[in-house]
Amino acid sequence: MASRFSYRYTWLLLFPVAVAFLWFGTRDQHDPLWIKSGLLLQEETRLIADVPDSVQWLYCHLHRVKYRSGDTTGLQLVNQPVPSNIEWKAFKALTLTASTNQRTVISGVTGTGATKQAKRAANLIAGSAERVLSIDCAPGFDMEYHKKYIGSEDAQGRFVPGVLLDFWEECRQHPERRYVAVVDNFDKINPETFFGAPLWEALSSRKVEIETDGVRYYMPDNFHLISVTHLGPGSKTEFNEEHFKRLGNQYILEPNPRELIAVLEWQYRNKLLDSLKADALHIRENKRAFVFYFIRINELLREKFGSGFQMGQGTNLRACYHPDDRSRMKQTVISHLNALKPDKQLRVSDFDDIEYTIRENGLMPRTSFLARQVQFLQDTGYLVEITMVAATALLTAFVGYLVYRRRELLIRRYGEKAKQVFQKFEEQQISADVAARRLVNIKEEVDNLVLKRKLGYTEGLYFMAFVEDRVKRIEFARNVSENFAELFEAFMEDGVLNESEYLKLRQFLQSIRHKIPADTYEQFNENVERAYSPNRKGEGNNG
Repeated sequence: MASRFSYRYTWLLLFPVAVAFLWFGTRDQHDPLWIKSGLLLQEETRLIADVPDSVQWLYCHLHRVKYRSGDTTGLQLVNQPVPSNIEWKAFKALTLTASTNQRTVISGVTGTGATKQAKRAANLIAGSAERVLSIDCAPGFDMEYHKKYIGSEDAQGRFVPGVLLDFWEECRQHPERRYVAVVDNFDKINPETFFGAPLWEALSSRKVEIETDGVRYYMPDNFHLISVTHLGPGSKTEFNEEHFKRLGNQYILEPNPRELIAVLEWQYRNKLLDSLKADALHIRENKRAFVFYFIRINELLREKFGSGFQMGQGTNLRACYHPDDRSRMKQTVISHLNALKPDKQLRVSDFDDIEYTIRENGLMPRTSFLARQVQFLQDTGYLVEITMVAATALLTAFVGYLVYRRRELLIRRYGEKAKQVFQKFEEQQISADVAARRLVNIKEEVDNLVLKRKLGYTEGLYFMAFVEDRVKRIEFARNVSENFAELFEAFMEDGVLNESEYLKLRQFLQSIRHKIPADTYEQFNENVERAYSPNRKGEGNNG
C-alpha cells in the first residue's frame, strides 16, 4: 500500500518537471541581433555635424596643434566639398587608421560611403584640401593613368614625371606638412599597370624608390596613400595579399546601423521624411524592427552569398523605415543582389525567419533546445542512426500494440458474439437449436484460436465455460421444435391432413412463432400448407 502511494505521488512530482522541460525545450531563443538592435537604440549616435568640438580635437591631434574652443577648422575640412552626414565614431576610427599607416586600402560595399569618408579623412589628415591629390579611376584607362600620374617619355625619349611624382616633390619641399593621395575605385583598373613595373616592385620595400634617367624618385615620409576599392563583385582586379603588401593593409567599412539611426533622426528633425510615415520612428519597436531588419538582412547576404553582397546604410534600404515598407525592402534587396549576378537566387521566402523574429518579439525560429539537438545530430550524422533505432523501437511497440489490440478485439468480438446469440434466443429471435449450434460454432472457433496461439489458454477456458453454460440453458428450448415435428408426423400418418388437424397445427405454429427463428417458422408453415393444400378444393391460402 505504501509503495503504491509512493509511486502515485512520484508521478505527481514528475509531471510538472516534464511540463517545464517541454516548455523550455520547445521555446525558441532570442536573436542576438535583436538584442543588439535594442542596445544600439540606447546608444548616443551622432553625426559629424553634431560634434564640431570633437572633430576639431581630432584635427589638433593629427597636426599637433593646440586646441582652441570655437575653432571650426576641422569641421570645415571635413565638410569639403559639401557637408555630409557621416557617423562620427566610424569616421574617427577610419581617420586615425589612415593617419597612422602611410598606405591604407579602404574597402566597403555599396552604400557604406567608403569614397566619401576616405576623401574627407584625407582633408583632415592633410590639413588642407589643396594638399590632397584625388585620382578617380575608370575602367579601360590603365595606361593613360600611368602616363598622367607616374610619367612618360617625351618626343626626345626623356622621362617626364607625372602628377603623382610631382606631388611627391612638393611633399619633399615641405616636410613639415602632410600630403595625401586618394585613389578611388582602384579595383576598376590594374594597380600594377598604373604604377608601372619598377614602381610596383619598389612598393614592396619599406623605402619606396626608383631611378629614371638618372633622377631618383622616392615616396616621402609625409605622404599618405589611401586606396579605395569596392568590396564584392564588379571589380576588374580582385585585390589579394600581393596588392595589400604594396598598397597597405585593408580597412573594411562594414554597414553602419548607427549611421542609419542618426541620419533618420536628423532627417526627422529637419522634416525631410514623409509626414505620413515619420511618426513611425517615434514608436521604439518600429525603429528597433527596422534596425534589426537592416542588420539581419546583411547577415543573410553575408552568410548566403559573401560579405561583398551586403548593403550599406546609404542604399535605398534607408527609405524603407516604415513597417508597411517591408515588401519594398525585400524587393530592394533582391534587385540589388540580381544586379551583382550571384551564383544562386534569393527568394522572398528567405526573409521568413526575419519576419518571424520581429513578429515574435526577438525569438529565432528553430532555436529551441530540442530543435538544436536535432540539428546537432543531423550535422554529426547521428540523426539517421537514432531515427532508425527510434523507428525500430516504435515499430516494435506498434506491432506489440497491434497484437495486444487484436487479441483484445478477438476477446470482445467472441464475447459479444456469444452474448448476442443468447440475447436473440431470450428475445425469441432464434430457436434453441440454432442458438446452440451457433454457440458450438463459436466454441470451435475459439478452440482454433487457442491452438493457433492467437488467444491465450486462460482466455480460451473462459470462453469454453461461458459457452457451455449458455448451451445448457437453451437445451430445453429444442423441445419446442421437436414437439411440433412429432405432432405433424402423427397427423400425417394416414397421409391426409384434415381441416381439424390443420387448424391445430396452425394454432401450434402461432404459439411458437416467436420462439423459433423466422426461417424455421417459414419452413414449418410451408410444410403444413403443402400437406393441407390438396384438401382445400380451390380455397385460398389462409396462412
